[in-house]
Amino acid sequence: MRISSSLFYKRSTDAMLQQQTEVSQTQLQLSAGKRILRPSDDPMGTSRIMQFNRSIETVKQYQDNVDFATSRLELEEAALEGMVNILQRTNELAVQGNSDSMSATDREATAAELHYLLDGMLGLANSKDANGEYLFSGYQRNTQPFSRPAENDFIYSGDQGQRQLQISSTRQVADGDSGYDLFVDVETGPFATGSGVAATSFSALNDGDLTINGISVGAIPAAADATERAHQIAAAVNAVKGTTYVSAEVIQPDRVSLSSSYSDISINTLSTADTGLATSVIPATTRSASVTGPAATTFDAIADGDLTINGTSVGAIPIAADAATRAVQIRDAVNAVFGTTNVRAELVGTDQVQLISSSDDITVTTATATDTGLISGTTLAVNDRQRNIFETLYQLATELEADNSVDRYIADVQLAMENILNTQATVGARRNVLDEQSEVNTGSQLILESYRADIEDLDYTEAISRLNQQMMALEAAQKTYIQVQGNSLFDYL
Repeated sequence: MRISSSLFYKRSTDAMLQQQTEVSQTQLQLSAGKRILRPSDDPMGTSRIMQFNRSIETVKQYQDNVDFATSRLELEEAALEGMVNILQRTNELAVQGNSDSMSATDREATAAELHYLLDGMLGLANSKDANGEYLFSGYQRNTQPFSRPAENDFIYSGDQGQRQLQISSTRQVADGDSGYDLFVDVETGPFATGSGVAATSFSALNDGDLTINGISVGAIPAAADATERAHQIAAAVNAVKGTTYVSAEVIQPDRVSLSSSYSDISINTLSTADTGLATSVIPATTRSASVTGPAATTFDAIADGDLTINGTSVGAIPIAADAATRAVQIRDAVNAVFGTTNVRAELVGTDQVQLISSSDDITVTTATATDTGLISGTTLAVNDRQRNIFETLYQLATELEADNSVDRYIADVQLAMENILNTQATVGARRNVLDEQSEVNTGSQLILESYRADIEDLDYTEAISRLNQQMMALEAAQKTYIQVQGNSLFDYL
């Protein structure tokens, strides 16, 4: 076959250009450190690389959420720790202020410190994160959660939201807590209070004539007038308050007020005229539960253990003549164990019994519902009194300034601190989850990047060897072209 000079030159030039292109491609790969420089180099590999890139970016976003949530929870944890310290000090001051050895001046000084502690609590409740967003406003991150338009007026302007951040494809973590749950909707301790009337008779009282929560206040001598009798009653009640958990104070010259921060107040007196107190049960106001049973229809004897209230047997009950008698028997048996169950009983009509608790649920078990008129089951108590933490601190300080008893606020402060501690525990648990997930995310990212590198990154040893081969081929093509282009028929004529 004849090869013309023009065809020879064209083929030789194309061959050298192809070799130069291959050399250039390899040099670009070495420069970039990548095997695939454009999708056409490896379409399938490019598709897989794009998938890995998307997965890596998703993991990076999860990790960003982890870092953000960790930052906020660290700040929240520090704020909660400060609040616990404030409430611990508040509890110490409340106990000190409630001591009979404290003078009015001492209580005023204690109240002044409490006002400073209250300001500190408000400041911590309005804490911000590094982005200037409030920690305890719920979803309203740019709204200050708590304001104080008046001395004893504390307003919450946030909501009850709790933002959840995605930290993996299957896990979310809350990056904060609502100020409403932490500081506003806080349960207070049980509190019962009632006031008597002025006594009209002042004769001596025997031991057992007046009992508070089943405990006698002791014998009381004759008094000259209602004022002296009121002070006698208050002193006698306070002498046994370590057992009854009921304290007394003279609120007018001749009247006594009883209060309890433990449970109901059960009063029994033989003579209201002599004591100024009437036989009654004053219920506590924080938690309450009540249930009324039907009238009994059979009246057989009830064995000890056949009827229990909150896990305590009311004892054996003899045969009754009718439903009315049985109702009285059940009432008396339930009230006999009131000190253990905190459940009292009252008659509804003549033949039905109502159970009442002011501090807990009521759990009834009965082997014979027809004999007792009560049905086994649990009646849940409901919270009917919440108070925000700031009001509790303010009222505590105010009562100390007035030189009044603050017994009722001790349990309130402890419950507020318990609420903060419970939240603090959940924050710690969330931080542990974030730390664990951070390690998982970091490991996942490294694995994905390794898989991507296997497809995308260049094998330098192979590329350098290939470049050497391509350079040799190019050099050979160039030398061959030079030598062959000199071969012409005219050289031999």
